Amino acid sequence: MPTESQSNPRVTLALSICLLVLAAAFFFFAGLGRLPLLEPDEGRNAEVGREMLVTGDWVTPHFNGFTYLDKPAVFFWMVAASLKVFGITEGAARLPSAVMGLATMLLIFFLARRVFGSTAGLRAGVVFAATPLVMVLAREVIFDMTLTFLVTVAMAAFWLAEESDFQRPWCDVLMFAAMGVAIITKGFVGVLIPLPAILIYEVVRGRWREFLRLRWGWGLLALLSAALPWFIAVSVRNPDFPRYALWNESLKRFATGSSHRGGGIFYYLPVFFGGFLPWSLFLVMAAWNRLRRWRELRQEPNRPILFLLCWAVWVFLFFSLSHSKLPAYFLPAIVPLSILTGLIWRDVGREGQSRPPDWLTAGFALVLGLGVIVAAVSHSWLYNMLQPRLAKRVHPDLLGLIQPSLLYTGLILAALGFLGRRLAAQARGRTAAVATLTLAVLMVPSLALRWYPPLRLLAETNSSRRLAATILASPQRAAPIYGYYYFRGSLPFYLRRPVGLLSIEWGEMTSNYQVAHQADARRRGDVQPGKGWLVSPPEFRALTRSNSQPILVLIPNRLVPDLWRTVGRIEPRWSDPDYSVWEIPPVNASPPELASTHVLVPLHP
Repeated sequence: MPTESQSNPRVTLALSICLLVLAAAFFFFAGLGRLPLLEPDEGRNAEVGREMLVTGDWVTPHFNGFTYLDKPAVFFWMVAASLKVFGITEGAARLPSAVMGLATMLLIFFLARRVFGSTAGLRAGVVFAATPLVMVLAREVIFDMTLTFLVTVAMAAFWLAEESDFQRPWCDVLMFAAMGVAIITKGFVGVLIPLPAILIYEVVRGRWREFLRLRWGWGLLALLSAALPWFIAVSVRNPDFPRYALWNESLKRFATGSSHRGGGIFYYLPVFFGGFLPWSLFLVMAAWNRLRRWRELRQEPNRPILFLLCWAVWVFLFFSLSHSKLPAYFLPAIVPLSILTGLIWRDVGREGQSRPPDWLTAGFALVLGLGVIVAAVSHSWLYNMLQPRLAKRVHPDLLGLIQPSLLYTGLILAALGFLGRRLAAQARGRTAAVATLTLAVLMVPSLALRWYPPLRLLAETNSSRRLAATILASPQRAAPIYGYYYFRGSLPFYLRRPVGLLSIEWGEMTSNYQVAHQADARRRGDVQPGKGWLVSPPEFRALTRSNSQPILVLIPNRLVPDLWRTVGRIEPRWSDPDYSVWEIPPVNASPPELASTHVLVPLHP
């Protein structure tokens, strides 16, 4: 591992960057398109990018043929551009997140290197890559990695501005411009993460007036220049968007449980420990050892550490207070936590150490203990008690893979924790630092490889790729398909065409904007019955009484009797444990054969 002691700093920099790029190639890019798109987010976001490319409308995002303004356009632009260059595939749809993961890792490296030295910078970048939450989100078609990169740009730009005593105007402009792009990537959270974190940092330092030294005039001009052009353009085309963006997707989402993504005040504690594993264990132990010296954080030499802590703590508090919670929201906090972890590892193996740091041996002891607990739980009464609940939520084939995967997970963690303690106790100097860090890094890919078979099966059963392949290989490939109070977000992407939905409020399409928009349109009488892909029960009945071609119906198995009572003529086609596909023949078709001769054919792999 390159260190500051090498004679040529350019060689050190080049080697460090090459190592980080190799790490990103393994953690972020390898096998990127192997798994199908997951329901509902990945399939929906990929389809929005595909429709943007097909329609040529780069202002108003569309999903399933309808306006989709639940999220701004920047990430969809990236997905559409990737699909145009690399083809309409899962890997191309996921590529923007992987690229943003690499960009964030390199930015972490340069920021930590500037503040703490090249060794801490390299280790911080590696820690970021070898983190479960990062590895997952860099491989999904979602907004959070792009948002995290922009937040990191804004925070790094502020640090550079303060470091120069605010004598670099371009830093202020870059900071506000990054926040402006973040706003049209995932909303006002792009401002609500960096600015309050910076203010808290200055207040804790007792120098809150430093916050006012930012060039607010030029900064706000840069922010508005980045965010307003698209906001104005989309608002002109969709006059209801400003109210929806400001109220529904910002204030209402944060202050109420309208998004149905709630959780307790301690929701992000397990996200921190699990999503940042194994680094969370080491970081907690290191923080515990330094707890008595917390007053020293306000001293000037510890200013960078205080900055990183305020950044991480604010992300944790902000989303803990929010009524909308998801594990992915914690991702921006992983950046400062990774830098802090790289910093503490810099102290491992320093000259004059007679024994390893207490936090290092304690961290590996926790890994060992966690492994023993996980292995024991996999064959305990607790797992037997939870198994019936799991059986209701997961595919039967997947259920059989969970128990052995838990057992091997525990054994892997216990073995690596044991080896880590031995290495920490026996190795000295640079060897101890490199060996223990490498062993900790190996935990994440080891567990990922162990869990790959069940994850692949989960992805296959969760996605609509099998269903779409079955439909496209059948004589009914061109028939319109409607979901019966049921929708699968990735199905339009794989079919390359819209999928209808029978519903009352159309929430199954996971678009809060369409729920509000369709309700308003129907109150105004702007929708003609039976003419759209979103239909109410009366419209669906009218449609099935006049259809001149077969209609495929995607339906949860529990609602099949209700479909029979509604239509009166259905023929079975394909089945899955949770849902099935039935055909409504044309009204002028000859009477179907006896129902007893028809069977639902399982979806082929």
